[in-house]
Amino acid sequence: MRKLLVWSVMTVLRWLLRLPAPVQRVLAGRPVVVDGKQPVPTARMLIQVARFAPFDAPHRNGDLARARRELNMAGALAGAGVCPGVRTSDHTWPGPDGPLPLRLYEPEGVPAPSAALVYFHGGGFVLGSIDTHEGACRLLAEEAGIRVVSVGYRLAPEHPFPAAVSDAVAAFRHVAEKAADFGIDTDRLAVGGDSSGGNLAAVVAHAAARGEVPRPAFSLLLTPATDALGGSLSHKQFGSGFRLDRDEWAWYRDQYVRDPAHLTDRRASVLYDDSLDGLPPTYVATCGFDLLRDEGEAYAARLAAAGVPVVHRRHEGQLHGFANRVGVDPDARAAMLHAAGVLRAGLALSPGRD
Repeated sequence: MRKLLVWSVMTVLRWLLRLPAPVQRVLAGRPVVVDGKQPVPTARMLIQVARFAPFDAPHRNGDLARARRELNMAGALAGAGVCPGVRTSDHTWPGPDGPLPLRLYEPEGVPAPSAALVYFHGGGFVLGSIDTHEGACRLLAEEAGIRVVSVGYRLAPEHPFPAAVSDAVAAFRHVAEKAADFGIDTDRLAVGGDSSGGNLAAVVAHAAARGEVPRPAFSLLLTPATDALGGSLSHKQFGSGFRLDRDEWAWYRDQYVRDPAHLTDRRASVLYDDSLDGLPPTYVATCGFDLLRDEGEAYAARLAAAGVPVVHRRHEGQLHGFANRVGVDPDARAAMLHAAGVLRAGLALSPGRD
């Protein structure tokens, strides 16, 4: 029955988000205005539909395994049909505590070796998987013209901080060491992710700056979590009613970071890492109606002040998690297309071997 509910919600959402904008405005009702701005019509529709989606409130779901199954199903449905010409192959890699999944995406005609992206999925360090971000990785591979390696990592609460960090650093090292097997040019190997995955991607870049792993050629950070304290203005402005609520965010954090003393650890809150020398060129995408907005923008500002080449884009009317909606939400797809374009340009400026 719940599988049918997930399928029904996603089917209705796909239909609604493809209606003309004037129709969406009528169906979405009175808009919420913050600082003189309002969500785009598709975001307003998503807010309405999310109330009926069990996978959008995992902290109230009552069963973590069920929440994961439902989100995996919803994510697969949201990414269905995106860039069908991209080839995929599933592999495992030897994680720090045992084998973990890995999926390689290869667009048609991509040379070998090619530029590539190691991608970490979002999900609050608790949910999400390679499957939930299938659409995002397909789109990035095809539109940037690169190989994408989507990496699975251990999730909390079974594996709390710093397990995901250890996995992310080890995964990037593994892909770099096995680059020839994946058809990857190590001189043009980027790291990226969204939300919690954006946190992990940034942590990998910082670890590389310290010499722990090879230096990525580029960092792609989509609505990244950078501050586990959550004290920014956007946390207050968008703490309720904008899809990712503060109580859900706090639930994710508490599942992941068990010891409050670790909240400002640079591996949990990359915003507090004072060492910024040697970081790669970075793209940071934020959303205007996202409680993580300010911490992502604060991180981008810190990089810029330190002389790191940074491109920041705020998608004014968007909500958190656009990477998951590329198959159903035209506005989310547009945001991802912009990210893919920046990634393509950033990697094109890196020296390669072909």
